[in-house]
Amino acid sequence: MLSDKTERKPQLYYFNPGHEGAVLTLSPYYTAPANMVNLQHDLAYLVAWYADAEDYVLVQSELPFDFEEYLSKNLLPLPKGIISDKMNRSLTEVHLWGLSPQSINYFEKINSKYHLHFNLPQWKDELRLLSSRETAKECLRELCCEISSISTDIISSFYSSLDEIEDIVRNADYQFLAKAPYSSSGRGLLWLPVGGLTQTERQILQGILNKQEIVSIEKALNKQLDFAMEFILDNNEIRFEGYSLFETNSKGGYLGNYIGNQKNIINKILEFIPNQLLEEVKNSLLRILKNKFKGFYSGCIGVDMMIYKDEDNAYKLHPCIEINVRDNMGLLALRFSQKYLEPGSEGSFYMDFTSQEGEQVNRDNQMKKEYPALFTNGKIKSGYLSLCPVNDKTKYRAYVLVKN
Repeated sequence: MLSDKTERKPQLYYFNPGHEGAVLTLSPYYTAPANMVNLQHDLAYLVAWYADAEDYVLVQSELPFDFEEYLSKNLLPLPKGIISDKMNRSLTEVHLWGLSPQSINYFEKINSKYHLHFNLPQWKDELRLLSSRETAKECLRELCCEISSISTDIISSFYSSLDEIEDIVRNADYQFLAKAPYSSSGRGLLWLPVGGLTQTERQILQGILNKQEIVSIEKALNKQLDFAMEFILDNNEIRFEGYSLFETNSKGGYLGNYIGNQKNIINKILEFIPNQLLEEVKNSLLRILKNKFKGFYSGCIGVDMMIYKDEDNAYKLHPCIEINVRDNMGLLALRFSQKYLEPGSEGSFYMDFTSQEGEQVNRDNQMKKEYPALFTNGKIKSGYLSLCPVNDKTKYRAYVLVKN
């Protein structure tokens, strides 16, 4: 997906969140749930913040003039939003948030309808398993073999029947966490009660089994810090892009990302674990991920990690909770920090949802008043900035809140 800057042609970026569902079904005609459709519509422009200025972003409706004017007046150049019937033949490359048969089919239709010639990535069936939590488990097992300080207790097990899950929960005196194999960003997680399942958990687990055939079960951990390593695989070569520090709610759902200097993130991680361990994990993952994904995938690979406390109150590292085989919010926060954040400033990137129409406009206006944005040299120094247009119909909002 990436190429040498001197030869690089403008790319068309496309935001298709929740693509794991499309990977699970393998159907070119997959229809996303209503909440994902709303998310995709409201935040279509979000990918602009990690694309290059000469690129374009496919949006479903033209960006409001006042939104574009505000960005161009205050920030370094950003990609332009473009609707499908305004595209031209100078655009030849498509950059997908997530690769699936459905997303490829979508652009094949665009090629046909508008007589365009987009070069589209090829789907390879091996990517289905590589996008599953089963692959994350394999990578974790390899890391445990290579690095002795990583506990084998954190390795998950997969079960295909509700009876098996009932047995392990009934016979353990600690809590388990169940995960759907194809899910991400905190979706598809279920904390199981100690000692036995209720009817509610049984129904949810059976629903996952009916749809995905297996469920991942792992020991629930005393989490202290969420972070990730971001990698890019390009032409079968892999490179480490940086760290992302993120927040989740009590149920594991994604809340937001830290934006700021990489050194600040590293220093935060090193409050808990030694630098040598961090470097060992990074170097091992460079090799493991390259071996698994080369030939099947090009693009971003984000590996979610966790610092947790064990039974002895010691800080330990979980180096591979899940692997996001797609672009992700950590990459966005990393690129935003590099390109649009004034050095010395820091803050957070957030995503916000409400089901009430008009509520996001009210929140947007209120935050503009409470946290007026200050810009210097085309970068934000402090205050509030919405990363996508907000209107009366908006349900999902993405924004940064910066302090100096």
